[in-house]
Amino acid sequence: MDNTLTGLRNRATLFAQNWHNRGNEKSEARSYWMELLQDVLQLSDTNDPKTVCFERKTGLNGYIDVLMIKARVLVEQKSLGVDLDKPEKRQGLMLTPIQQAKRYADNLPPSEKPTVLITCNFGLFRIYDLEQDWIASKPQSEFMLADLPNHINELARLFQRESTQETIRVVRQEELSVKAGIYVAQLHDALAKCFRNPDDPVEHMALAMITVRIVFCLYAEDAGLFTANAFHDYVEHSSPDRLHTDLYDLFVYLDTSTGNRPKYPDPRLKSFPYVDGGLFNELIDVPPLTGELRDTLLLISEKFDWRDISPVIFGSLMEETLSRDERRKGGMHYTSVRNIHRVIDPLFLNDLKAELEHAENSPIAGGARTKALTALQTHIGSLRFLDPACGSGNFLTETFLELRRMENRIIKDLVDMRNTLPASQLQLDMGDTVNNIQVSIDHFYGIEINGFACAVARTALWIAEQQMLDDTSSIISGVPRLPFTDTAHILETNALRLDWNTLLPGMECDYVMGNPPFIGQSQKTDEQREDMRLVWADQYDGYLDYVTGWFRKASQYCVKPGAEFAFVSTNSICQGQPVAALFKPLIDDGWHIKFARTSFKWDAQSRIVAGVSVIVTGFTRMAHGNATLYKLDQVETVPHINPYLIPGPDIFISKRMKPLGSQSSAVSGLKPADGGGLMLKTQAEYEQAMNDPIAAKYVRKCVGADELIKGKDRWCLWLVDVEPDEIEHSKFLRERVNEVRRFRETSKKTGDAYKLRHTPWLFRMTEYPIDSNLLVIPCTFGEAREYMTADWVNTNTVVTNLAYVVPDEDGLEFALIESRMFLVWLNKVGGHLETRNRFSNTVVWNNFPVPAFDDKTQQQLVDAGQIVLKARDAHPTSSLKTLYDPKYMPVDLRQAHEELDKIVDVAFGAGKWLKDDDNARLKVLFDSYRKLA
Repeated sequence: MDNTLTGLRNRATLFAQNWHNRGNEKSEARSYWMELLQDVLQLSDTNDPKTVCFERKTGLNGYIDVLMIKARVLVEQKSLGVDLDKPEKRQGLMLTPIQQAKRYADNLPPSEKPTVLITCNFGLFRIYDLEQDWIASKPQSEFMLADLPNHINELARLFQRESTQETIRVVRQEELSVKAGIYVAQLHDALAKCFRNPDDPVEHMALAMITVRIVFCLYAEDAGLFTANAFHDYVEHSSPDRLHTDLYDLFVYLDTSTGNRPKYPDPRLKSFPYVDGGLFNELIDVPPLTGELRDTLLLISEKFDWRDISPVIFGSLMEETLSRDERRKGGMHYTSVRNIHRVIDPLFLNDLKAELEHAENSPIAGGARTKALTALQTHIGSLRFLDPACGSGNFLTETFLELRRMENRIIKDLVDMRNTLPASQLQLDMGDTVNNIQVSIDHFYGIEINGFACAVARTALWIAEQQMLDDTSSIISGVPRLPFTDTAHILETNALRLDWNTLLPGMECDYVMGNPPFIGQSQKTDEQREDMRLVWADQYDGYLDYVTGWFRKASQYCVKPGAEFAFVSTNSICQGQPVAALFKPLIDDGWHIKFARTSFKWDAQSRIVAGVSVIVTGFTRMAHGNATLYKLDQVETVPHINPYLIPGPDIFISKRMKPLGSQSSAVSGLKPADGGGLMLKTQAEYEQAMNDPIAAKYVRKCVGADELIKGKDRWCLWLVDVEPDEIEHSKFLRERVNEVRRFRETSKKTGDAYKLRHTPWLFRMTEYPIDSNLLVIPCTFGEAREYMTADWVNTNTVVTNLAYVVPDEDGLEFALIESRMFLVWLNKVGGHLETRNRFSNTVVWNNFPVPAFDDKTQQQLVDAGQIVLKARDAHPTSSLKTLYDPKYMPVDLRQAHEELDKIVDVAFGAGKWLKDDDNARLKVLFDSYRKLA
């Protein structure tokens, strides 16, 4: 078998030749994909339905053509020649192939949900990465069958990442843990009915803690910590009216050490061991329980084996299942193991695995291998980890599991050498080394504000410890189990108000990591704003996301030489005004980006709730020489990564009051600040105004972002030239002006509305000519857009503060704004409002590095912009929202934009049309910015 890339390409070439100009969806789809998987990619387990399954029935009365669960890939296959952009009637809806695939994917259970969708018509492949683009707005890769040899590695990577037995184990654990979460929800619901007021904070905490204790008992009896069926039999031999007392007694007994237990305990308790570690140390009253609760408890004990659940996934599931704020919302979701590894692998795990491989390849002679292995075990046993927003402990638990698996592998290597080689070759007494487990949950520290989540985190780590001891026991004998001798240090408090050194001194901490909460400027509570002021002091500018508090704390806390930190965060920290506010203090303190993963969808594994766009950034003070940048499935080693997550030197783009380049200035539209009095919100209000002969003279069309993009009609009162006696003699105007006056007089005295209280008939004015045609730019628009949705409005149209206006006599500004070059700039430099892109004049437009164009280039740009307008005009019934929806964008409009892009890319200095290479556009833009600034 030729496993080289050349061999893979040669097989792909034969496949492309064999399938040239043929392919029927119904009769040949199976043959096509089996040949591709078996003969080209050479997968060995294609008979396993988890590797590949054809014609999988869905709950939508449809069939998935090809589903590959292990690889997390779903294929929608069409016959040769079928247009992959053309909708077909499916389940009563007109759907394109990618829309069909997305519907099927959304309705699969979490353990089978794909992360990659492929549409194919035997001659064309389109690959959609849902982690980068959760709505599948455009393919991340598209190629013809004839080009398969040049793209076959893209398909191979999908299966390489999921082909190992370790990954199969993870998939199995995910399935079990999701099922466990469902059982926990049933248990919780039955238990909640036994409390008088389960939403009372005290009773809610008792409910949560009792649930955690019961789940631990279920796990303990299946994992061998208790004798077989000990907990099941204890419950079965209790009656509903006594069960609450019996559980209370059991919890007390489990927390009592052997020397302190009663001499004559209840015989049913005698088989239970002492469980140290704090899980049972708080006395919690158990309410009278029902027969339903007892039956539920017995059922989930009998029907489910809790031994193999993933403590990482299960911890998150349990936390969400029982959270008062999130309970019963959005289905089951959890932080996937894959996403945790996007943080911990480049932070430390990749390096440790490389060290292990090097140790295992060291010479045996002279004891070099033994010394290398024992030194590595000592090293990983010395590491200390902090997650200062640990939630249910999933980052800590997965890190512990990985290090213990590595330690078990070291122990097995040492045992194998001891059993097969003479002592003279080992050059080391390995007795103590083999039997001494050095990685302990005692080395893991967490901070979490939610008390229940803290309990879940401790329990998840205990379960993880027991699972790893099981694995160690298969290598060596005499491994101790209960009672717990080590405890993870999980502290319930506000991490931003705690001196982390009181939990673990910074000089002892090696790595800080986690997924702190993301809360934007407008969503912060007063307490959270105070948190930020305490952390950032006089450096807090009010715009920083809440998550940045953890970055600042970590940068000041990590003082141990070689210490590093990495967090998941909202991608907004690398966009817009907050960039300099966050990164400049970190860089000034000697930190730089060690690795970064550009924006992707954080997999919440939910049937309903879409993932949020996030990034991962890791920081170091060490001079590593190079940094690692992860983009989609690509890994790039670069000399330096700047705060915008682009290769290149550090740069900060701040507010600029005048344009940097040759473009005209943009100004904000007019803010009503009226409480609704100047706006005609309904058809009835519009008709009332038009029926008033005085008011009718002052009715104007009104446009903001929503009206511009969706083509809505909206009207307002424009009273700049109104005479006082006209207001007095028009009942409609008089009532409206008085409404505005009352609103403004009772508004905050520091706000715009109050300042305008003496002119209640006027908008807050900015200087732009309402009596001329203007180019209007929406403040916000959907993130799926591939181009801006700017447009001109007619004379006497009032533009509100939800849009900006630019004077554009010849159409040059329109051409620039409608280019891909500008949208790429806006995405990177501008901020976001929820999931919408946000335009600003001071940060985005004024910093857009527009070079000086010669007359010929300027005319080419203007002419290309006019072609875009003509393409829009060819679809007069469609709004900009529809025209620029990537799923429906007309071919002539897309072609017009591409022609514009060809001119803009070259005009900005690219030298050629950059097609879909937005990273190349960013490089051109930042190079241009450095020259102009």
